[in-house]
Order: sequence, then structure tokens, then C-alpha cells
Amino acid sequence: MIAKACAWMLVLMAGSAAAAPCYSDGDVVTLEGTATRQGAREADASAKPAWVLALASPICVTSAGTGQGGRQQSTVSAVQIIDATPAENARIQLTGKLVTGNVSSYYAVPTAIWVLKQRVLSGQ
Repeated sequence: MIAKACAWMLVLMAGSAAAAPCYSDGDVVTLEGTATRQGAREADASAKPAWVLALASPICVTSAGTGQGGRQQSTVSAVQIIDATPAENARIQLTGKLVTGNVSSYYAVPTAIWVLKQRVLSGQ
């Protein structure tokens, strides 16, 4: 009986240790994925394309929710790249400040990374 209880505790502890952290607006993070260029969603001829990092593994992001000051969590699989121009379709690692919401005039996805450091892992 005790052995069975210990086994369950180990399973529960392993599951919680493997759970990914949930990041908040302003956290400095390191993310890995593939860089792609996304055309601007605006009809404005002067709008530039945005760079997006398709993440190797989705992350959890907590942002301010609507109503009663609540917070909401979402799973994010892509972030807009701000202040860096990566090689298209390259596998890269970015370290920077996580930002939620529309952070540039070239809005692509609701979460962005303001890049502090960029490292090419493979690609063009």
C-alpha cells in the first residue's frame, strides 16, 4: 500500500516538474523556432511585412484579461519578432522581452518578442 502511494507521488511530481512555465508580459525569455516573413494585414501600401517565429514548442502566456482585473492564460505557438531581421526559414533562438498586445504598426500575432540576442541554429 505504501509502495503504491509512493509510486503515485513520483508520477505526480514528474508531471508537475515537466509542466512548462507560464510567461507574463515583460518577462525575458529564450525561444526557439523557425523564422518566417508574414505579409502585412493592412491594406496600406506603405505597410511592411512582419517577421514571425513559429515556436518549436508552444508556450503559455498570461496576459491581462477583460473585466474585473482577471488574468487569462493562452497557448502561443508563434510570436512576432521585433528589432531583428532573421534569415527566412532559418531555425533560430531568440532571447528578449515578451510583449503581449499590438506592439507595432505591423501587427502579425498578439504576442511578440523584443529581441535582445539572436542565434542561428540552422538554415539559410
